[in-house]
Amino acid sequence: MRPAPKQDKLFFKLIKSYVFFAFTLGVINLALLLLVLDTENEIIEITLPWLLLLGLLFSMNVYIYSRWTAKRITRPLESIAAAIRRMEKGHYTERLDITAGYEFSVIQQRFNDMAERLERTEEENHRLQASKQRMLADLSHDLKTPITTIQGYAKALQLGMVDNEAQKERILQLIYTKSTLVTTLVDDIFNLSKLDRPDYPLVAMQGDLAELLREIAADYYDQFEDKQFTLLLDIPHGEVLMDYDSNLMRRAISNLLSNALLHNPPGTEVSIRLSDADDTVRLFVIDNGVGISDQLKRVIFDPFVRGDAARQGDGGTGLGLAIARQTLELHGGELNLHNQHGKTEFELVLYKKRKSTQ
Repeated sequence: MRPAPKQDKLFFKLIKSYVFFAFTLGVINLALLLLVLDTENEIIEITLPWLLLLGLLFSMNVYIYSRWTAKRITRPLESIAAAIRRMEKGHYTERLDITAGYEFSVIQQRFNDMAERLERTEEENHRLQASKQRMLADLSHDLKTPITTIQGYAKALQLGMVDNEAQKERILQLIYTKSTLVTTLVDDIFNLSKLDRPDYPLVAMQGDLAELLREIAADYYDQFEDKQFTLLLDIPHGEVLMDYDSNLMRRAISNLLSNALLHNPPGTEVSIRLSDADDTVRLFVIDNGVGISDQLKRVIFDPFVRGDAARQGDGGTGLGLAIARQTLELHGGELNLHNQHGKTEFELVLYKKRKSTQ
């Protein structure tokens, strides 16, 4: 025979309570009978008043015990029902705080855990909705601004409003630059949407991460020189072998360097450091530029998030850091941001035994 489940405990407790109550009433009735027992003739003489008194006492005891038992059950149930009704109206901060037996304490704990999860989910939904609205607004702005510029200058050329050849050349170059920005933005949106797919075909092959860093640093050398940046490298001389998608990893690291170039003034010092441990490889991109505020730090990896200064002129697409983080997560790694000692530090973490991304 199967054991009784936990949810049946309350029923058995009530049965035991009623048995105990009946036993107690029996003892009381026996005591009362002894009071009316004629000990000389050994007979029980029960008069109508005594019978009525016994009935009254029995009824009162049943009523009091029933009320007490009912309140023990109905009060917690009323509290639970009221809390559920409030949660139905969207009050996910609701929590139960009742004093009751084991069964109700379990229900209370489960209810509070559920309410906490719902509250976190609701907060995340609000954050995602706000992020979506901001992303659509930024996307509209970032597409409309260069397209409007292109249309305006193209119309001026079409109407023959520009006679100077040098000015025509400058306008044509500007149109080309703006169209390239639009193309880059569309490409970044497409790449980010692809990386967000759970079935993205990651092509991870063993490669030398140290050599990849040297190649990327060489590619950016002229840009750092033009902006009077100082580039410091701390890369092991030997090989640092990892399994990674070369194209994705190159782009993620390049995005971090481009981010440093876009948002910092001339004279900024940028350091690239690579460390190889037993189970992890860590890459640091550190600069001593303008820094990132705590408010911006919370959303810096969201799409289209950029500092105010970045929106002046060519501030990039605002998708570079989102793509970089998605790339690291796709590799089972992490991309973290640290602000310390007046420096901005992006930390890329790759695990040699790859973690699950699920």
